[in-house]
Amino acid sequence: MISLYYATNQYMNAQISISLESKLSELQLIDQKQGRQKLIELLKNQTISKSSDRRYLLLVTDKGRKIAGNLGGWPSTLVADNVVRSIWVEDKLIPNAADDEDEFWPIVATKLDDGSLLLVAQNSSETEDFQEFIFSTMAIILFTIVCLTLILGWRLGRQVLQRVDTINQTAHQIRQGDLSIRIPTSRSNDEFDEVAAHLNRMLDHIEELVKGMQEVTDNIAHDLRSPLSRLKTRIEVTLIEARDRNDYEHTLEKAVEDIDGMLKIFNALLEITQAEAGSYRGEWKVVDLSQLSQDIGDLYSGVAEQNRQQLKIKITPDINIKGNQYLLGQAISNLLENALKYSGCGKTVILHLKLDNNHPILCVEDNGIGIHSKDYHHVLQRFVRLDSSRSTPGNGLGLSLVAAVVRLHGALLTLKDNQPGLSVSISFKSTH
Repeated sequence: MISLYYATNQYMNAQISISLESKLSELQLIDQKQGRQKLIELLKNQTISKSSDRRYLLLVTDKGRKIAGNLGGWPSTLVADNVVRSIWVEDKLIPNAADDEDEFWPIVATKLDDGSLLLVAQNSSETEDFQEFIFSTMAIILFTIVCLTLILGWRLGRQVLQRVDTINQTAHQIRQGDLSIRIPTSRSNDEFDEVAAHLNRMLDHIEELVKGMQEVTDNIAHDLRSPLSRLKTRIEVTLIEARDRNDYEHTLEKAVEDIDGMLKIFNALLEITQAEAGSYRGEWKVVDLSQLSQDIGDLYSGVAEQNRQQLKIKITPDINIKGNQYLLGQAISNLLENALKYSGCGKTVILHLKLDNNHPILCVEDNGIGIHSKDYHHVLQRFVRLDSSRSTPGNGLGLSLVAAVVRLHGALLTLKDNQPGLSVSISFKSTH
């Protein structure tokens, strides 16, 4: 704002200087071309009432005697050197001037050929009034801008504080244990809404993890209650009265079986947790997936024969991927074990490994009772057992381990209807 005022002031002064110099050159040219009398006549006709720009002219002799013009006399400090200067003009030199109207005027003067002096002056009152008007206008504008800035700043600060208070209140309620509450968002879609959306997604994930942990805890308690109760009951019954060596050995054998079952649950949970966290410490290397699948398929062929089932193995040779051989083997084993367990007697299970556009695809299919499509996501969670599988032994960790291993290897797990039965496929990114 100050720079604008300064630039405007400089521009006006420059225009006045140019105008004065132009007028002085015009008068000099009249004196040279048309003669002194013509110049005097022009100066006599120049009056302040007729001068719209309040310009003053004066011609004096080399001794300072006035010849013509509408200025009372030659200013004492003025030098005739053709340079525009701001000169102090006393009020006695200004026609019809009241007291205390003396001021600085821009004046330019020159010496004519015969030694006489000629000046052109400009009354600066109008210019100063205009400059004061500009200054006042700029001050009003500046004041208005400052006021608007303060008001907008106050409103913006209030809105920001309100949004922050909302987030703090939500955080306080969550800290009190209400994980279902979320940070409200507005329709403006500003930065606060973006932060709120990220925080809400994080809270959704945290709530899901907490619920999952609660479900896991409940399921662990439920699945371990039975073997622990059996173990306790068996030991208490054995200790009621003295028994022979065979009874004690039988009780210990059953106790070991129950403990082994519990250890399998804990080991499976540990493997799932490590796989989901990406922190499994096993060795990662190039795995011959074809040979691994063939070996596991041969191992379960005997189980299929005992259950009067048929296990077909279709393996494309020399398919290698980078991964953990133990976890991959565990995943394949779980898929085959589930397929053989739930397909039923006399059914057919197919283990298939092939390449599709350089993507290895491992698939286990059966023609048993299958799973409804609405339960596909559900069965991949820990300790989930559908009603149709309640009568069969198991802990509901098989497919959840498969899902964790698949995610750890960056692969894709797909469940679909085999019409009848279930088809579970693992699509790896590429061969190694």
